[in-house]
Amino acid sequence: MPVASMQNAQRKRRATTSAARDWWQEQGAAVAATSQIDDVAEVWRGLEAQGIESPGQSLDFTRAWIQQFKIPVADQLYVTGSLDGKVVALLPLQRDHKHGLSMLTWFAGAHVGCHAPLIDRPVFAAMTTAERTEFWRRMQRGLAGADLVHLEAVPAFEGDGSFVDLCSSHPVDLLYRSEFASWEECDSQQRSRSRRKHDKQQGAKLEAMGEVSFEEVTSGAVAREAVATMFRQKARRFAEWGIDDPFADPEVQAFYAGLLERPGALQARLHVLRLDGEIVSVRYNLAQGDRVFALISSMDDNPDLSPGSPGKQNILRAQMHMFSNGVAMVDMGAGYSDEKRHWCNVQIELRDHLLPLTTKGRMAAKLMGWKTALQHRIKNDERLFALVKTVRARLGTLVRRG
Repeated sequence: MPVASMQNAQRKRRATTSAARDWWQEQGAAVAATSQIDDVAEVWRGLEAQGIESPGQSLDFTRAWIQQFKIPVADQLYVTGSLDGKVVALLPLQRDHKHGLSMLTWFAGAHVGCHAPLIDRPVFAAMTTAERTEFWRRMQRGLAGADLVHLEAVPAFEGDGSFVDLCSSHPVDLLYRSEFASWEECDSQQRSRSRRKHDKQQGAKLEAMGEVSFEEVTSGAVAREAVATMFRQKARRFAEWGIDDPFADPEVQAFYAGLLERPGALQARLHVLRLDGEIVSVRYNLAQGDRVFALISSMDDNPDLSPGSPGKQNILRAQMHMFSNGVAMVDMGAGYSDEKRHWCNVQIELRDHLLPLTTKGRMAAKLMGWKTALQHRIKNDERLFALVKTVRARLGTLVRRG
């Protein structure tokens, strides 16, 4: 680029930045931080009412998580940003301590498909890109008491890319969603003639084995039975794959079971498929308004059932039930799978954002960035991914035999 052009570009950037800073002052903007969730409960409810992109944005979910895992108040941080006295953004974070590093990150981690700050969407939509960037830059003033801020799995549309300009940012995965106005629309767009025939054949094979029944349950003894069965089925499947079971901890299982009985805007919904009264597949969802987040799925690993594919039959009935009863979006989480290929018509890029606050944090951010980039490359290379899965499965077999 010619020197004159570079100088013009630099002057333009300085002018844009200066205008954004003037905007911040003119808006009477402010940033505040607290370790008390009750201090932000009212504004959280207001922002949440605009719709959530993840259970991690739910006040009810976060309260339950804090209570179940006994997270100290000192390790909780809630940063708010306001314009003209009105809170328009909230970052709920947990302070984690590992390997001598103090890190601020989301509460639930990989237990939900994505994470994002809560924002007043109409207000952010009216901002320019420079104003959004300035807003998040100012929000950093509330982030203290840690070496590093790690904002994992943030959908690309949240913040309109402004995080990318402020810190190290890496693509990590895709988020998969079904978004339809009705079951008829979902059926016509996602199921071809051959697919319908295949589903019908599998259904007939399952029905030939016994009486098949499907139900949606939200609480009570039936729901508790389904959750317990789901975790047993998942444990066997993870052992088969040779990977650690993220649900093995009794506290984690108690958390999900506890959400069944917890009142609030976020509701647990289980889709249960039975064969002769025995549970052969479970799907654990959390729903708020017309949005459903599918968090866990399981099926019986009995090889005699595989011709009837109880897992696929369960999701077929679940999709039909949900989109016939007012659901507008089913979030199936991150990571590619057959069910997502079959049912999801929306893909959203997820990015990790790393913001170092100390020298130690800068070193950690570089290492974590390299690791994230390597993992992303493996996931997007079929041969490498297949090799890693094979090695992982063989190691798991050796460990079980050992």
